[in-house]
Amino acid sequence: MLQLLKIEWLKLKNYKTFIRLAIVYYLLLLLVLCSVQLVLSWMQSQGMEFQGISPDIIPFYDFPDVWQNLAYLASYLKFFLAFIVIISVTNEYSYRTIRQNIIDGMSPKSFLISKQLMILAFSVINVAILWLAGTIMGVANASTFEGHLYFMGSDFLLAHFIELVTFLNLAMLISILMKKAGFAIILLCFYGIFVEPIAVGILGHFTDDSWFLNLFPIEAVNNLVPVPFQRYIFMEIQDYVSIQSVIICVGLYLISLTINYYILVKKDIA
Repeated sequence: MLQLLKIEWLKLKNYKTFIRLAIVYYLLLLLVLCSVQLVLSWMQSQGMEFQGISPDIIPFYDFPDVWQNLAYLASYLKFFLAFIVIISVTNEYSYRTIRQNIIDGMSPKSFLISKQLMILAFSVINVAILWLAGTIMGVANASTFEGHLYFMGSDFLLAHFIELVTFLNLAMLISILMKKAGFAIILLCFYGIFVEPIAVGILGHFTDDSWFLNLFPIEAVNNLVPVPFQRYIFMEIQDYVSIQSVIICVGLYLISLTINYYILVKKDIA
């Protein structure tokens, strides 16, 4: 496993575009996670209010709310991370490194595992940044700090990890099918931003079976971390991770992994 991860790193470390995109992504992630209080203060200085509530007093970083809040914000950047995965996978076809790996003795299974390790590494780093930002900003900005509240709601970190692994595997599947980064990125954005939301919206008018709508991949990963901000205008929210959503995402991950393996083994990898 470590050897495969090392091989993957050796292929990526000299690819300047990949390194720059990864650095920009993680800097952007840190900026988004750590600048909320500044944004709220600016909104308050502009006289903005949320149903009579001053933005400056919203306890965004208070424990245990901080974990769901940050995980939800980070979920908006998952498309950016998917683009990095797409570039990594499609480059294997563009530069014929996948064929060379197979010629050198790497099995399609090992190739797939190496990409899975890359996806897992990205996801773990994301969770680590969320945990670090949540801890620092929570301790620095929370009105009170109680030890038992620190771990409450931390299951949203695990939910974010599952969200990324599932979504990035979908991006990998599209990459293997399209083999070109531009086409794969366009297809992922078109499907995720237009096709699925429109389809779910239309079907929602004809069925009340939310479990059926939750089977759509983008809908499924988005349901792992529900919108948390209504709590600040005294509305009820889902402040827990749904087991049903976890099961659906794990199922989608296994399906995409199986399809990826089938394509790599049965199809022309060139």
